[in-house]
Amino acid sequence: MSSIQIEPIKQPLRGHVVLPLSKSISNRQLVLGAHTYQPFEVIGVSEAQDTRYLIEALRQCGYSVEDTGGVFRFLPPQNFPPFLNLFLGEGGTTLRFLLPWLVRYPGKVKVEVAPSLQKRPLLPLLASLQKAGAIIHSTAALFPLEIEGNPDWRPKTLEIDSTLSSQFISALLLSAPGLEVGTCIVEKGLFSATPSYRQITIALLAQQGYLWEQQGNQWILQSKGTPPHTFQGEADWSASSFFWGWAALGRFEGTLTLSSHTLQPEKNLFPMLPLPYTYSWESPTLLYLRSLPYPISPLDADLTDYPDAFPALSVVAAFAEGISHLRGTQTLPHKETNRLEAIKAELSKLGAKVSHQGNTLLIYPASHLPSPPLTFQSYGDHRMAMALSLVAARLPFSFSIQTPECVRKSFPQYWQLLENLRNS
Repeated sequence: MSSIQIEPIKQPLRGHVVLPLSKSISNRQLVLGAHTYQPFEVIGVSEAQDTRYLIEALRQCGYSVEDTGGVFRFLPPQNFPPFLNLFLGEGGTTLRFLLPWLVRYPGKVKVEVAPSLQKRPLLPLLASLQKAGAIIHSTAALFPLEIEGNPDWRPKTLEIDSTLSSQFISALLLSAPGLEVGTCIVEKGLFSATPSYRQITIALLAQQGYLWEQQGNQWILQSKGTPPHTFQGEADWSASSFFWGWAALGRFEGTLTLSSHTLQPEKNLFPMLPLPYTYSWESPTLLYLRSLPYPISPLDADLTDYPDAFPALSVVAAFAEGISHLRGTQTLPHKETNRLEAIKAELSKLGAKVSHQGNTLLIYPASHLPSPPLTFQSYGDHRMAMALSLVAARLPFSFSIQTPECVRKSFPQYWQLLENLRNS
């Protein structure tokens, strides 16, 4: 098993951080463009592994992809291949977002995924599509999926339970170009897993003229945009969580390529937390962030709308001066790994105690630091691996993190960037 050795970081990391483009935004843009069956452009596409799988899937479907200096032009073929075998890797977003498009594909499609993705929730979306007339065959093990595409698939009503993942309803909302005005999506279940991510989808669609109006638990398509579309990528606020974490732990001073005008929810989280850092906007796309020499107060925050911030903030909480309460944990068991259990297991190696009460994670700070040697498991989860690197801000000895290459899923340059900042 591969591992990376992390040396103690005794002085603040200094420099300029070029954050990766958001795979969440890129994947929505790519799938929305594909639903139009017209040429479209994306100015700045994420290099994340999930997005690469999505682009490769479009290529296999016959799209030509032209990259001219960061401007990606996607051109649909005159004739789509009648039979496809798609491998979508570990990308939950890629799989879920593509499914409603594949049921309209003019041909038959076989879909396979990596073993880790087979364990993540999908059945509510499959059931929704099948109830609306989509022809999707699966085995007892679920995969491979076999889809008989129908270009005339235009259901008037779709029902979806998005309790396990907001990506389920986002996948249906993104299919707006192929639906008729007046189509209704009924959101069932007790709650939507991450309402802020659903709102990203709705806002992105509205920018292109696809307007969904909420009426209680229903979403009604009120109008449709006119292709061709041009999309603009954005720096990833989720990826910035680790640098807010370095700053909170007293180990960062520099600038981040972030947009102050963004759909991403984390913009409303990190600047508002009572953590020992200060920030200012040097321009609409450049944020200055600096540690402050104060202790870390216990955190009390509802992260329902910010589930990707849990790993980094959990590590920060392990070094706070009291018990932290992080609420909104309901989606953590359904990520790349069960992050709830992973956080408990790895923070216990630091001497921190973690308990779970309802939807609240209680983190009791480390009473004493461990002794070497120390090895953390990433569980193949990109956000766990990067979050655990933050421990280097407080440990006086080196430690290792297993399977560090998993950061390719969202932040391929993370380890190299960390080394560059250390040496600045």
